[in-house]
Amino acid sequence: MSTPSATVTARPSPPYLLRTPRLLLRCFVPEDAERRKEAVDSSGAHLAEFFPVTAAGPMSLEDHVAQLRRLRGNFDLDQDRGYAAFEPDSGRMMGETGLLRRAGIDALEIAYWMRRDALGQGLATEMASAMVRTAFEFDRVKRLDLMCKPENERSAAMARRLGFTFEGRLRDRQLAPHHTRGDLLCFTMLDSEYPRTPARALSLQAFDFLGRPMGWTSGV
Repeated sequence: MSTPSATVTARPSPPYLLRTPRLLLRCFVPEDAERRKEAVDSSGAHLAEFFPVTAAGPMSLEDHVAQLRRLRGNFDLDQDRGYAAFEPDSGRMMGETGLLRRAGIDALEIAYWMRRDALGQGLATEMASAMVRTAFEFDRVKRLDLMCKPENERSAAMARRLGFTFEGRLRDRQLAPHHTRGDLLCFTMLDSEYPRTPARALSLQAFDFLGRPMGWTSGV
């Protein structure tokens, strides 16, 4: 005698595409490997922390492909969610951002990088604000973390502008295999603090796996 299959409740689709006033953020597709390599190679030493140059030279296209496959796999499995950021009109890749699950229970960590020639335009703040809104309004986290190296004054200043609180200097940390070991500055934002932050006012549209608008965002 056969038994009825157990009913599986599907988890809500995370946002696969986000639109801000000046950026389009979406999960990776195969064609992004070449766009990513161009963004990284053109930035030189600016992105050496994230993409160190080896004796063989800059990261190869095949290395970027391997990383993007892993990033997309994690995204589809509801693990870490990485987004590529583009200029909507030109399609030029401006950087990456994402929400990482290594922060603990009911918490996420925001991560990002921006190409060198996109700095100084407020785009990193706009990109990070989209992640802040997503973390608190879609994921419903209780805490969002932002880590940066002590010498990364741009990231520390951005964290403060967005309303993060500086908690302290973490000594001798290495959060991922590709990171260099060293001290990190830790900034956090709590769900009770989020409604009073500038990120809450960001105009944002979000779309799910099927391209359907998601109801928790505001129209542009």
